[in-house]
Amino acid sequence: MKSSAIEKRIVKIDQAIQAMNIAKKYLTNHEEIKEVVLELNRERQLLVNDLYKNDKDFYFVVRKHMESLVDTELDANKQKELLEFIKETFGRQAATDGKTTTGLNAWLKKLNIKFNWQTTEGSDWATLIITGFEPFNA
Repeated sequence: MKSSAIEKRIVKIDQAIQAMNIAKKYLTNHEEIKEVVLELNRERQLLVNDLYKNDKDFYFVVRKHMESLVDTELDANKQKELLEFIKETFGRQAATDGKTTTGLNAWLKKLNIKFNWQTTEGSDWATLIITGFEPFNA
């Protein structure tokens, strides 16, 4: 993925911020910790901005592809292909920065896609039906 290094760095920053907040409970230098956290948040925001800078363009590429799939039942293989297409188009694994959820459901929610899951008898894998599109908020 094009942005995997950025994604990993955001996760590391999130973990560092979390660790600093825990350290604040046990240490007395709260002002120094606050400054470090502030600097980490600034760095994180720059990375997030870079990660999302082309999302609107990528959304239209993905939407055009998905328009042909509206009201079509997507089985496990077609869902995997769709997820791979979305990830490749956006150049990252996770739909949302700092998150570890990389599944199709997370991406569909991020992209404001209207959809339904139908349970398939005798299978652990539900069928996906894309029903429409909501405005995308990049």
